[in-house]
Amino acid sequence: MRPTALIRRMLQLELIESEVSRHMRSLRHVLAQQGIAIVERKDRELDIWVQYRWNNREHEALYMKPMLEAELPALTSKLVGEKNR
Repeated sequence: MRPTALIRRMLQLELIESEVSRHMRSLRHVLAQQGIAIVERKDRELDIWVQYRWNNREHEALYMKPMLEAELPALTSKLVGEKNR
C-alpha cells in the first residue's frame, strides 16, 4: 500500500476512534442516569457474560460474539452517518 493510502487510513481510523469515544461517553452517561451499573463482565471464547445492577436488583445478560460482530457494520455506518448530519 502506498504511504499516502496508509496515512489516509490512519486518519480515517482516528476519526472513527474519536466518534466511538464520544458515543461511549454519552452511553455511559445514559447508563448512569438510568441507574444501571456493570457489576461483573466475563469475556469468553464465544460470548460475553455481563452481570449488572438495575432497580436495586442484579441481572445477567449473555451476548454472543458472532451476533455482536455481525451488527458492527450497521452500527459503524450509523455512527459515521450521524456525524455527517
